[in-house]
Amino acid sequence: MYDNFPPKPSGPTTADEERWRHSALRRRLLTGLWEQDLEEELLRHLPTDRRDALGPSDMSSCAIEQVTRQLAMLYHSQPKVSNEGDISELVGREGYVTTAGYFQLMQRVQQMTLGIREMFVRVDVAPHAENGISRVPGLCYRSVTPDFVVAAASEDAPDVPLYYQELRVRMNPDSAEPIWVYDILDIRDENNPLFGMFAANPDGSIGKDMSEIYMGHPTMQGEAYPYRAADGTPFLPVVLYHAEKTGHLFNAFDAAQLAYGSLTAAVLFSFYVHCVRDNSWPQKYVAGLSLAGLSQLDNDLLGRRSAISTDPSSILMFQGDPDASGQPMIGSFSYADPEKLLDSISKYEYRVATAAGISSEVLRQSGDPRSGYALSISRDGQREAQRRYAPIFRRADEEMMAKSAMLANRYLSASLPETGYRVQYTPLALSPEEMRAQREDILAKMTAGLISPVDAMLMMHPDMDMMEAKRELERIRAERAQYL
Repeated sequence: MYDNFPPKPSGPTTADEERWRHSALRRRLLTGLWEQDLEEELLRHLPTDRRDALGPSDMSSCAIEQVTRQLAMLYHSQPKVSNEGDISELVGREGYVTTAGYFQLMQRVQQMTLGIREMFVRVDVAPHAENGISRVPGLCYRSVTPDFVVAAASEDAPDVPLYYQELRVRMNPDSAEPIWVYDILDIRDENNPLFGMFAANPDGSIGKDMSEIYMGHPTMQGEAYPYRAADGTPFLPVVLYHAEKTGHLFNAFDAAQLAYGSLTAAVLFSFYVHCVRDNSWPQKYVAGLSLAGLSQLDNDLLGRRSAISTDPSSILMFQGDPDASGQPMIGSFSYADPEKLLDSISKYEYRVATAAGISSEVLRQSGDPRSGYALSISRDGQREAQRRYAPIFRRADEEMMAKSAMLANRYLSASLPETGYRVQYTPLALSPEEMRAQREDILAKMTAGLISPVDAMLMMHPDMDMMEAKRELERIRAERAQYL
């Protein structure tokens, strides 16, 4: 975005700085920006001379990215949003949520949430024009990682933010240089809410008010606060997504084993590549002889080396060592076994995943060369993950639908209900064999009088509740009567 990116300010408090640092590590691991982290981890494990001999690092495997990507399956198909009122203007084919690509964004947000433990999604009204280019009015959604956010909540609802302070880079119009700015939204006092933009000082503290520069008007406070429901209640245009309900705003350090273990596994994979490249054949040695034609390498480094390039057609020339006594010897000894080494590293990755709380029943390791010994989640494991994460993500998605409706009503002349939203996720499809087994099981239980049609519908669609199942059965009955 900017060629000259300014240094990020420190967290406002020591706790914020520690949380930011750890969350930033997880973000880099999940987005492929962790090469420098791997280099630092290699130097923690190896002295400089051994690190130089290892060669390029290997970033082909990242356990935290592999596992979270396969567990994030809630949005593999677009969820169904329902309400007793007409919400086609919001989620229909041309609805605001649909055209903004919210549920496509959520495919990535869920993975990031599972990896970092929390994620924010901010909703706002898309500008009618930007940089002189006309745009269709609508909503826009933006994901924000928690290493750029300070938040606060009330004591009565400690996991629901009432104060949101986001660190963002903006262009300074005076110096034409990028600077860090805080977007601050505060509804802790409902009678005096606030929205403004302020300079971020290097120590993380809040600097001068920049609202006039970036918003075109002073800080919006009190009656001027722009984000309100139909009854005038102020709200934050932000939803906090949790990987797990803990009763706290942040749970940044939970399952840290997966982050740190991913780095350690990458160190081991780098060593594996080194062994395959440099030590996957019997190591030859000489005693009482010296090799002619050696080249001196890395003379400017602490770990200087001597080496000579060889291939199967090379003839090595030895000469007697004048300082040696006795009979010269040439021999060889055993070498690293790449298959055993790869198997050991893969088992370490498996251990890292299970230590971080991933059920061993849903994890599997494959020795199939096509899978590269990668960690993989079974289909049943992905369905289990869907059932596990659906309640907590549903709560946040329904909050987002309500806030989207509030913004659309206030700024886009919509007439949408602002409460009563229900989000239903699409289960992963069953295989033909699984579908047949499920169908036979349901029919047998219904024939024996053990379950009702509503129970059968819930078994087929586990994300439904009882009222939805009844409505679906009524719809089926009505359509069968009409068309059969």
